[in-house]
Amino acid sequence: MPLELDKPLILPNNLRAELKKVHGELVREQELASILAGKFVITVGDVVTFTLLKLGLKPNIAIVDYKTKREKIEFEEIKKFGDVIYAVKNPAGSITPELWNAIKSAIELKKNVRLDVDGEEDLAVIPAVILAPLGAIVIYGIPNTGLVVLEIKEEDKKTAQQIIENMEE
Repeated sequence: MPLELDKPLILPNNLRAELKKVHGELVREQELASILAGKFVITVGDVVTFTLLKLGLKPNIAIVDYKTKREKIEFEEIKKFGDVIYAVKNPAGSITPELWNAIKSAIELKKNVRLDVDGEEDLAVIPAVILAPLGAIVIYGIPNTGLVVLEIKEEDKKTAQQIIENMEE
């Protein structure tokens, strides 16, 4: 499984339905504290990150773009989060080497990192799954559906890798 990305990848239309499926477990806010206790946690999305922070739960890495449902939004709690802050560009529907490398670096840092994405952070779930250690948790939101918690297993890494291999350069 490659841990490098040397060119931007674009999500083709035929993969969009696959990414709308729930990969992981839909959970209620009240369940988060017990699920996340002692785990390495990556949040993808502003609403998900805000939800954790307002519950007093700090992710190890928060990946945000200051938008929800394509509308600009800013949560003060998110702006205050992070010992280290990375700013990256990542256009909608793509995964850039810049985003990939920032996630990889954030995982290696062992500090609380906020990754501010100029563009869109939705597809950051894919490199997060590939790069995170086994047993880590990636949390993302599905609009109008809820919070999805994915505890990383080898099969999740393989699924994410297959998606990467089917993306367009």
